[in-house]
Amino acid sequence: MTNRIDGRTRRISSSRRAFTLIETSLATVIVGVGVLASIEAHTSFLQKNAWSTNTSTATFLANEIREMTRRFPRHDKFTGGLYFEDPVNHTGFQGWGPETNEVLIDEDTAAILGFDFDDLDDFDGALFGSATTALPFTQRYDGPIDAFGQIINQTTWTGDLAVDEDGENFSLTEWSQLVRVEKVDFSNYTTVLPDATYTPAAGGLPEIEVDQYPIRVTVIVLHQGPLDAEATAVAEVSWISPN
Repeated sequence: MTNRIDGRTRRISSSRRAFTLIETSLATVIVGVGVLASIEAHTSFLQKNAWSTNTSTATFLANEIREMTRRFPRHDKFTGGLYFEDPVNHTGFQGWGPETNEVLIDEDTAAILGFDFDDLDDFDGALFGSATTALPFTQRYDGPIDAFGQIINQTTWTGDLAVDEDGENFSLTEWSQLVRVEKVDFSNYTTVLPDATYTPAAGGLPEIEVDQYPIRVTVIVLHQGPLDAEATAVAEVSWISPN
């Protein structure tokens, strides 16, 4: 740029100029990458926080079953425990699972009214809750339950008990407890034996009765969100009852 003053020509330079299209595009890309990274970090934080919360809840629910059953005997001591109807031929195995007087059922609706389990094998195959699962179970009960055998009710964010449209309390949603009770080998607790297993006397060793084996109790806690077609196992707690 030139400017003529008093017949003299003076060149005037300017340092001001506009952003080019390439510079603008590059700035947009840099800002976009930063925003995207921030969103991904926030999403990851929320996912990890939800996982941590679910894991804590699942562990708590599993330990409620363990606390409730920790003083229970392996088998019922009042109805004969485990036995064979024919003890000579060891046929007609009886006693595994809940006894008929321990599960109260409404004959008209077949609804479970309550239970009074008093030994560990009663719990085999029991599912406490409404989970949809492909895992095998023998009977469904209301749940989940706490260490006193009481249904854990749903609460609101304010800590009040949640109620349905009829004003009735309802059990903790999305969570269920599945219990497995298995007879295991004396020398290897990972080896599961059939419920009717016994060992006859041989080689100077005494007979091991059908009710003398250690058993392993496993609680699988399931979570099923409102959009989940099937529940997911979140926690699994196992322990051995040798006596």
